[in-house]
Amino acid sequence: MKLCLSAAIAALLLAGCSNNAYQTAAIDHYVAGQMAAERQDYQAALAELAKALQQDPKFALAHAAVGDIYRKQGNLEQAVGAYEKSCDLNPYSFKPHYNLGVTYQMLSSAAKTAQAAADYLQKAVNTYLRATTLNDGDFDAKLNLAACYYQQGKYDLALQICEAAIKLSPDSPFGYSNLGIIYDAQNQPYKAIQAYKASLERDTHQPKLILNMGSTYMRLKRYNEAMLEFRLAAQEEPTSAAPHEQMGTCLFYQQKYDEALGAFDKSLELDPKSSAAHRGIGVIYMTQFLMDNTRTDLREKALGEWTRSLELEPNQPDLVRLIEKYSPRIPPPPPL
Repeated sequence: MKLCLSAAIAALLLAGCSNNAYQTAAIDHYVAGQMAAERQDYQAALAELAKALQQDPKFALAHAAVGDIYRKQGNLEQAVGAYEKSCDLNPYSFKPHYNLGVTYQMLSSAAKTAQAAADYLQKAVNTYLRATTLNDGDFDAKLNLAACYYQQGKYDLALQICEAAIKLSPDSPFGYSNLGIIYDAQNQPYKAIQAYKASLERDTHQPKLILNMGSTYMRLKRYNEAMLEFRLAAQEEPTSAAPHEQMGTCLFYQQKYDEALGAFDKSLELDPKSSAAHRGIGVIYMTQFLMDNTRTDLREKALGEWTRSLELEPNQPDLVRLIEKYSPRIPPPPPL
């Protein structure tokens, strides 16, 4: 605690306050606010920081601290306003710019429309670019910037920045895992697998990355290797339905329909609301019906599973089209 406060006070002395007559009172309230925030008493922290800003409205560090609290509380729009004020008052401070970029990135993920998400994502990019200009040696800022470029579909830029981040922290698994995802998006599966393996060498417990590597093997039609990765992911995360969903898909591609149904059933045991599992089961039943169109019971099962999948996840336009295509045609009523 004493070390944290000493560092905070040193930063205050470097940043300065706009009016020496109020400097001591502003610092006292700021420190009290930080102590309350460390206790997670955010209401008291905001009250103290408000008093600090009342003493000195141009207190950049206090605005940044307010942003930190709002972000922790999930009040992202308010956090943006506080961080922006801090950045305006001290345009050469790295941390508020970095935190502002993180908040824009979070707002992009939470946005309700594609346009809003794109706007926030571009603001995140602009802010991270400013942050990396202020501190070109920060690994997290570069990695987040690369992730934003990836989300924008700018894979070449994402790759360039991600590689720069890895040079800053070659022992971190996260740079390599992101690198693998970027290579996958560029349709370079062999490089993706190399990057995933490099990440796993640095941290073996990454079930989501293991799933990604399995999916890459599956796209290469290396089904045995894919199944090994999916089974490993299931061992790493035994309560997750995702590895079993992937197993079901992989077994379907191998035309092992009964085993595939078993894998999807297992995923539904773990997650009864898995739209992917219902979709996969429907695909298997419909495939079997198309192999023997006298088995109309299989068609009905498939349509039932697809309908359930749509109830759980409505945004599947291709599934809507499949249901329309394979639903039995009802003959029109006879003329009167």
